[in-house]
Amino acid sequence: MCGIAGIISKEPLDQHAVSAMVEGLLHRGPDANGIYTDVSKSVALAHTRLSIIDLSTGANQPFYSGNQRYVVVFNGEIYNFQKIRQELISQYSVTFKTHSDTEVIAEAFVVWKEEMVKRFEGMFAIAIFDQQIEKVYLFRDRVGKKPIFYFQSDKLIAFASEIKSLLKHPVIRAQVRVNTSVITTFLHLGYIPEPDTIYSNIYKFPAGHSGTIDRSLHLHTASYWDIKSNIKPRAIKSVDIAKKQLQSLLQNAVEERLISDVPLGTFLSGGTDSSLVSAVASKHTSLPLKTYSIGFKEAKFDESKFARAVAGHLGTDHSEYILTEREAIDILETYLRHFDEPFADTSAIPTMLVSKLARKEVKVILTGDGGDELFQGYGAYTWANRLANPIAGFIRQPLKMLLKATGKSRFERIAQVLEPVNIGSIRSHIFSQEHYFFSQQEIRDYLVKDKSSFKPFEYNESALLEMDLTAGERQALFDLQYYLKDDLLVKVDRASMYYALECRSPLLDHNIVEFAFSLDFALKVKDGKQKWLLKELLRAYLPGDLIDRQKWGFSVPVASWLRNDLRYLIDAYLSEEVIGEVGLFNASYIKKLIADFFAGKDYLYNRIWVLVVLHKWMKENQ
Repeated sequence: MCGIAGIISKEPLDQHAVSAMVEGLLHRGPDANGIYTDVSKSVALAHTRLSIIDLSTGANQPFYSGNQRYVVVFNGEIYNFQKIRQELISQYSVTFKTHSDTEVIAEAFVVWKEEMVKRFEGMFAIAIFDQQIEKVYLFRDRVGKKPIFYFQSDKLIAFASEIKSLLKHPVIRAQVRVNTSVITTFLHLGYIPEPDTIYSNIYKFPAGHSGTIDRSLHLHTASYWDIKSNIKPRAIKSVDIAKKQLQSLLQNAVEERLISDVPLGTFLSGGTDSSLVSAVASKHTSLPLKTYSIGFKEAKFDESKFARAVAGHLGTDHSEYILTEREAIDILETYLRHFDEPFADTSAIPTMLVSKLARKEVKVILTGDGGDELFQGYGAYTWANRLANPIAGFIRQPLKMLLKATGKSRFERIAQVLEPVNIGSIRSHIFSQEHYFFSQQEIRDYLVKDKSSFKPFEYNESALLEMDLTAGERQALFDLQYYLKDDLLVKVDRASMYYALECRSPLLDHNIVEFAFSLDFALKVKDGKQKWLLKELLRAYLPGDLIDRQKWGFSVPVASWLRNDLRYLIDAYLSEEVIGEVGLFNASYIKKLIADFFAGKDYLYNRIWVLVVLHKWMKENQ
């Protein structure tokens, strides 16, 4: 895991600016860094290295292909690099001077050019400069685990692993403006989805795409993978076949992700996904597997006892950290600043702290990310199926009115899920209400001052309607395309890389992703039990009482914190003065939200939080 950056310009190269961009990525790669520049071509590539595979200096980047034509910088891991290396040796007589996956990328590009990316299994952000034809090639992994941000103007294209690196360039810093058109989407989802960022001329390079940048600064992108084209709904119906296939796919995915020249471990929450990954991994390590978990002093949010129990059954070397409110406050500023743009997922706080804990002993971590999206683990999927039922259309409105009339916080929240969706997509509506964010109708009708400035978030699922998928499965595909990629994987990447820790996600191996969306729905949800197939595999490793329990999820006691030690954030950033300075929202409506929250309507906590995050960011960055 590393950091990459690059520039291709029509004007003379500012080498000091390139060096500054590298400084913005040193936390991602503290072991080594390097810069390639060609002043005559006004091109630069830069790299900061976290040494994982082949620790020798010979594997440092930028890396040249054997024929010296191509220059490579690369962030991530190619898990099947040894297989590809052997193919290049046996079929194309390629000679290698290192044991690194970076060299495999360089030589694979010599042989297969852009088509090489279809052979790669892994997480990656790759940039290659062809010195002969003066063209830059970009590649991002299928699911979007590794980031590439880019800035584009008529005189310059620059790219980097993080926005902060781009902002180190004085020309970019001078030209960027706040992209107010994405703000309502942020309030609706809690993150800013690809391809947009909070800056009007900085973008996210799309996952599953390759791209080229030529001397005229034309950026051309093309998709090489998308989930919709790689699934066959309900193709797998047999329980026995499904179990065997998933067991084989998971074993292979975990084994590939255990390849490392440095110590590794797993994050273990005690839930199904992390327990299964840890269980499989523990069978392939000679020493007890190192596992790490985080808990909370608030009992209803604390899963650490389950993690301890799972670790005990698996015989792992387990470490845990119990997070206090005070520690959350201490790291809060770091979290909000480090993510570069508004980001409202508060689970970034414990993710940063468990990454800090793990980094004391290991450089690589395996996670359970992806299990919920692939195997129907979220409550939103149940809601999607309920709302798709024709009967729901008849009872939705009267039930909503009845629930609202109770005046009870829990029922009012359910009533909001039942609101008719007149703006945007039912998918984003269900997501926003499951996560306690604003609906698009609430934003337009009550929150924004200028309704003409409201830009709805749109999601077109017409292609999915032609497939034999349940509404819950379509909701899961929405999450895979947006929430997983633009929230969960962003959280894990930034939080772990802040401490120079590499996180790998076996369940997001693209073969498992394609398999999961080709399963019959009855193999994912059986007798009302979500993630049924994953749990069946887990029974080979753990007793039933650790498997058949209520899902907790990686939630954070934000409502409690906002009423106590984090109350200062509401006072500081949601005052009438600050709301007026930002100038986008009705202060009276925000004041009512705050009053209702403190009067006991807990479900409003994430609306308050997303407003705090946005106003804090706007005040500090406008």
